[in-house]
Amino acid sequence: MRILTFACSTAVFWPFFSLNALANSVPQSQQPSGFSSTEINQKSRDKSTITADNTWSDSNRSEVEDVKFQLQNISQRNFTPSRGVPSLTIANPYGFGADRGFYSGLSYQVDTRGGLDEENDGDATWGFGLGLGNAQKSVGAELSYTLASFGQNGRDFGSGGFNLKLHRKIADGWGVSAGWNSFLSIGDDNDLDDSLYFATTKIFKTRENINSAFSRVAGTIGVGNGQFRTEDDIANDNDNFNVFGSLAFRVARPVSFITEWTGQDLAMGLSVSPFRTIPMTINLGARDIAGAGDGARFVFGVGTGF
Repeated sequence: MRILTFACSTAVFWPFFSLNALANSVPQSQQPSGFSSTEINQKSRDKSTITADNTWSDSNRSEVEDVKFQLQNISQRNFTPSRGVPSLTIANPYGFGADRGFYSGLSYQVDTRGGLDEENDGDATWGFGLGLGNAQKSVGAELSYTLASFGQNGRDFGSGGFNLKLHRKIADGWGVSAGWNSFLSIGDDNDLDDSLYFATTKIFKTRENINSAFSRVAGTIGVGNGQFRTEDDIANDNDNFNVFGSLAFRVARPVSFITEWTGQDLAMGLSVSPFRTIPMTINLGARDIAGAGDGARFVFGVGTGF
């Protein structure tokens, strides 16, 4: 059985492509900023709605100064979207999420698990979701859908699964989340694992100015079953919980380097937000580097939010 862990996580990690919705919107809350993974999301991490936290994504202005500035210039506000925010994770869930707004992302992996001997075994997934609630004052929620089939590889078009994520900001740069991936699946043989997880993410400031090199480091750790199980547990059909984790290094303001343990193997990659006025984040990475499956697999993703 092919284990499409990348596809399974698509709807969760698209929020980790955390993007600013509007450049000059008055902040509703200052939440932890997202790398993405994330990761990322998201996934309410910024003064807008879909970024994880100002620690990861904002400038040095305090919340009060930012609000004052926006109120003074409210009549001159423009609604040009701002730059996206690099992800917190590659495929793992993380501790932040979207309070409001819509996000979407498309991913592609060159080969799936067990598919190196098959012809045209590349696989694409499309994730899209909606953020609700308020993670600063109470609880934020994400409801998303992962479309795991475009009608290729013998599967019906539209096959996929619904995902639910609850998240809460518990301190500056620190968030927790709990989720249920593929709690409802549509279509047959979509390779999406019914997975429960709990994750927490902490963002550390290594330099005050976010424009400085290596100014932020984000650590994520979590436990989950389903897609996060070890290879042995999957082979033996044991529904055990397993540990996963990620480290994201903000190499430059628009670029982050991510390394993570998915519960089965090692993954590494880059997350880039290349455009100053377009809320888009691009992830490039490799999975199964340490030897799981049939060898390393290249993965690509692009996401946006508003």
